[in-house]
Amino acid sequence: MNQILVHSGSFTQFFSRTVNDSDRLFWLLNAGGWTGLSVVTLVSLSLPYDQLQFAYIAHNIIQSVIGFMLSVPLRMAIKHTWSWTPWHRVCIAIGLIVLSATVWTGLRLQLMMTVTYETGLWGDFGGWFFASLFVFLAWVALYHLVKFAQLLQSEKESLLVLEAGRRKEAFKLVSAESAAKEAQLKLLRYQLNPHFLFNTLNSIASLVGTQRSKDAQSMIAELSTFLRFSLESDSNITIPLRDEIEALDHYLRIEQVRFSDRLVVEQDIDPSALAIQVPSLVLQPLVENAIKHAIGRAEEGGCIRVTARRETKSLVLSVEDSGSSEDTKDPNLADLFDSPGFGLRSTAERLENLYGDRFSFNASRSPLGGLKLALHLPTRGKR
Repeated sequence: MNQILVHSGSFTQFFSRTVNDSDRLFWLLNAGGWTGLSVVTLVSLSLPYDQLQFAYIAHNIIQSVIGFMLSVPLRMAIKHTWSWTPWHRVCIAIGLIVLSATVWTGLRLQLMMTVTYETGLWGDFGGWFFASLFVFLAWVALYHLVKFAQLLQSEKESLLVLEAGRRKEAFKLVSAESAAKEAQLKLLRYQLNPHFLFNTLNSIASLVGTQRSKDAQSMIAELSTFLRFSLESDSNITIPLRDEIEALDHYLRIEQVRFSDRLVVEQDIDPSALAIQVPSLVLQPLVENAIKHAIGRAEEGGCIRVTARRETKSLVLSVEDSGSSEDTKDPNLADLFDSPGFGLRSTAERLENLYGDRFSFNASRSPLGGLKLALHLPTRGKR
């Protein structure tokens, strides 16, 4: 069985090489065609007319050999005119067919009279010529058919190679774009951590300066836990909402140490949304903005409300604050992006890189009295 498979594979490779080699294919097909003509002549003429003598069989074989020899210069002539216009090629082909048929007919007749000693066969020249004309017409037609099939196969292979090259280049481009976006997302993520760290260290310094050592120690412990959590999730651009809420709780505990009883936090989290993937640290800049511009400016402190609810095709995350006495105009997201700070602008850039135009980031007035920042994120993967 193994030997059969080996022979089959060898034959397939031989056939493939033969098809790709025009000269080898020509000699095989040409020899096979003229051999087939001898077999057809034997079956259709020699057997019915009881011409099985050696002379007739020799004539049958020799006439095919002569035809084979005539087809060689015929092929060379056709190849020479291959680049000509179709009309000129048709005219030349007809002339070559008539010439080859005439020569072959004369040689066949003379050969028949020589080897069989028959006489008076020249009167049948027309009938013999018609048969010869049909043979060479079929030969030229088959030659063109095989040639066009080879050209079509060659064109197909060229197109496949070109298409494979295009797909390879497209894949490289997509991979490069994907790597660039991944790098940009990570860069924005890395920029967020130092931004938060800088603010927290300032808060710790303030606590130490006011001799609130216990509060400073508590904040350092929470900061350590938050940073450890951040490092553990650093390899993932998106994380489940439950992990994002846990990270936010660490951050809020840090801020509650700083503001003591001046900061009240409310959370309204839809349990069915906890498994949805969201960008890591997406809520922290929104909460930080509320603490900086609302809680930090209000003498009596205030309230922050974090909400997450699942809709049909999106996840809605919102952060609201109770505002401060300085809030005198309706919120505008463009103004918030232009204000000093990095968090909100960075968040918008991260979401655009991650989701394209399939997210929304809105600012409005909150029932609590301050600002409401709302994110509408798709629940079905990245772009």
